[in-house]
Amino acid sequence: MSSLPDDLSRFLFLVPYVAQREDGVAVDELCEHLSCTAGELHRLIERCALVGTPDGGPDEMVEIYLEGDRVHVALPQRFVRPPRFAVEETLALLVALAPLRKSALPSVRDRAERLTGRLVELAGERAASLAPLLGRVTIHADGSENPSVLRVLEEAVRDQRAIDAEYYTAGRDALGRRTLHPVALVQARGEWYCVADDGKTYKVERFRHAALRAERFEATPPDLSAVRRRLESGRLEGELESIVVRIGEREERWPTAARAALRRFVRTQRGRAAIVSPEDARADVLADATALLDRYSEP
Repeated sequence: MSSLPDDLSRFLFLVPYVAQREDGVAVDELCEHLSCTAGELHRLIERCALVGTPDGGPDEMVEIYLEGDRVHVALPQRFVRPPRFAVEETLALLVALAPLRKSALPSVRDRAERLTGRLVELAGERAASLAPLLGRVTIHADGSENPSVLRVLEEAVRDQRAIDAEYYTAGRDALGRRTLHPVALVQARGEWYCVADDGKTYKVERFRHAALRAERFEATPPDLSAVRRRLESGRLEGELESIVVRIGEREERWPTAARAALRRFVRTQRGRAAIVSPEDARADVLADATALLDRYSEP
């Protein structure tokens, strides 16, 4: 007889494959797919005739049975009917979707909006108790990326189209025009970056304008893991200064342009991180924390 791992792998194939066939599947066909004999298949069915939760009832079992020379699978109701969420479960999903509805990426934001509407629609009458709560969930985004620029960059990456861009270079303190071939969008330390086909990265918030060109290009994206590591380490092109952060016993340096992400990071450390220098960065984080406290203080 087959070993347990073999039985499990065959079972995981057998259930969805047979369940989608109302009239079942012939034994010979299953034996061919599972590379087993008819006897091994019969023993597998006997071993896994009823599968479900240990404390479940008959309506929570996956039933596998032989009828003549065909195998049939009967799924429990939970697998063939759409899920019905309790009010608390629906609310939890809506709260989880809230930050995505404020995402800087237009495609993510649009999908989250549609999914939120669909959840409320499926909730039916129960949605009446949720409607007032939706307006009380507020997400304050730290990023300053232009949504119209992000939309253009998304389309350029998806369709492999060049763009005409007006871009501010911090190192030279200069605004210039250039043609780029975007191959990816990467988020690091809370900031969005456009990755070009030559591996160079461009901070999205520094794009003053971006427009799609008719021309298309073919390019293999660079090693995005290496790009992300470089961005996460703070070694950004054109950054002349950095912010010193003490985390426990060690110190790290953050690029001055990543202050929004730095504020978020300091909050998550719950007192374990402190800004060493410069002084204006310390004041910036303090003002951010004070503003948050004011939002939750008693009126």
